[in-house]
Amino acid sequence: MKILKKILLVLVSVVTLSVAADTAYLSQNTKLYKGVNKKEVIGDLIVASHVKVLSKEGNLTKVEFIGYAPEDSPTVYEKAGFLITGFEGKDFADYKVIGKKVDEYDNEWFEVLIKGYITSDSLTNDKTKIIAEGKNMFEAKCGVCHDIHHREEFIPNVWPSILNNMAPQAGLTKDERMKIEKYLQEQ
Repeated sequence: MKILKKILLVLVSVVTLSVAADTAYLSQNTKLYKGVNKKEVIGDLIVASHVKVLSKEGNLTKVEFIGYAPEDSPTVYEKAGFLITGFEGKDFADYKVIGKKVDEYDNEWFEVLIKGYITSDSLTNDKTKIIAEGKNMFEAKCGVCHDIHHREEFIPNVWPSILNNMAPQAGLTKDERMKIEKYLQEQ
């Protein structure tokens, strides 16, 4: 009986490690390429977005991102009904629709799957570090001109429009804005 328990414990550990090894987060905004030749860009995966690692080929990693998009929208969000950007593409036709979901306001969202290749150095397993970087940038860049708002002051869907308006005044790059946005939307 003890041997059976040990075998089961080892199997559970192996399965847990293999599942954990298949998931990662984007440490920065990065181009998603259709193929390993990097000739055709599908769009940009956004910092802190969750991806499934499918394979590695040299300095490229094949990943899969699943998110939600309104019909014909090139922007894909991490959750249905929440404007937490995960992917900014060029054409809805590049996405594989795998389902539909209706949010609490009766808006229909298409669950889409996007696969492609990214540079391997843009992946991390530590989302908390990315969120902490966003927090530090928020405090440093936004706190210079005014008191800092608490992130709970606004719902996640409001922060993108606030940051779109304030980013030019704060001199934020797109990468900085997206890191701050991910911090503010983290619930």
